[in-house]
Amino acid sequence: GTAIVSGVALGANRSVEALAAQAAAGSLADVIFTADLYVVPFAKGGISVDMEPLAAADPDFDLSDVYENMLDLSKVEGKGLYMIPSSYDVVTMYYNKTLFEQAGAPLPTAESTWEEIIASCKTILEATGAFCLPAGANGGTTKWWAIYVPWIVGYGGQILSDDGTTVMLSSPESLAGLQAYTDMWTKDGIGQPFDFDAGGDCFMVGKCALQFTIPGPMQSMRALEPQPFEWDVEVIPSFPTGEKVTGMGTYGFSITANAKDPQLAWDFIKGLLSPETQKAITLNYSGMPLLKSLREDPDILALTGPPDNIEAFMNNGANGITPTYFPGNCGSLYAGQINTEISDAFDAVIVGGSSVEEAFTTANDNIQACLDGG
Repeated sequence: GTAIVSGVALGANRSVEALAAQAAAGSLADVIFTADLYVVPFAKGGISVDMEPLAAADPDFDLSDVYENMLDLSKVEGKGLYMIPSSYDVVTMYYNKTLFEQAGAPLPTAESTWEEIIASCKTILEATGAFCLPAGANGGTTKWWAIYVPWIVGYGGQILSDDGTTVMLSSPESLAGLQAYTDMWTKDGIGQPFDFDAGGDCFMVGKCALQFTIPGPMQSMRALEPQPFEWDVEVIPSFPTGEKVTGMGTYGFSITANAKDPQLAWDFIKGLLSPETQKAITLNYSGMPLLKSLREDPDILALTGPPDNIEAFMNNGANGITPTYFPGNCGSLYAGQINTEISDAFDAVIVGGSSVEEAFTTANDNIQACLDGG
């Protein structure tokens, strides 16, 4: 019903309000679809319940087999179990092997640096006319936190102070990361222009040499018949510090505060983490397993390519960071004022010619004013 859809379809604040109203009215479904972004607001809004007691009482359920960084996405302030996660969704680098080879550019490896990748991208642009960084409609992909926040972190910055009170988009380190990131559009010209219509997904139609996304799109890529080009995946490139940083998260399911039969709901959603379901998701090229016990599963390792280097998704997990949660009612990295301010800053820099310092200091100050209640 609508309760299941609204968790993801609406903006974070609106969905919390809508579901909180349903919770108050006792009309929530027993189980709702959720995602990392919604774990904290749903729990604090009285929408979802802590499933840890159900997990602890279940002799057939083993949380110790789940990767800790994914399990952490299901906790509130380091405690509880408010979501059963689904897939090891780490943003990893897909690359068009055909374009690299046509341009005579070295193929990406696990040791590749961003400097090397950018140099290859310039070669590819000059030789083939293909861009490297997809932007999507109005630069949508460019503004995805899982891609741009790692550049901030990779240059020593962060977007919010550890205590959650101070926005840090305008710190020297954050600005340095944002400068290096946006340079790929404004200086190097390897990013897909925001007004460039590729006639579909820029990577899938062969007009962008790279794509940074989660494992799920493997299925869509493999479904293209005939395969339009050779492609593979590799872990994220290194920043100048030598550090590798990329975004990660997952979707899942939660039991609601209105559940008529919490035990029945638990028996239903716990199956998402069963070895059988986790293996089926992976063998269908729809995700990667969250269970440590499947890390060396021979059937998974023997999956027919592309991608030939499917282990890159798992190896890349060590480089993953999770989305920052902002307190208060100012929105999130996905929706509301916070998302709008950051999106507008990217537009100002990449489309409008503004300086990174000016655009992101404005965004920083506007978000700070909201957090301060101004």
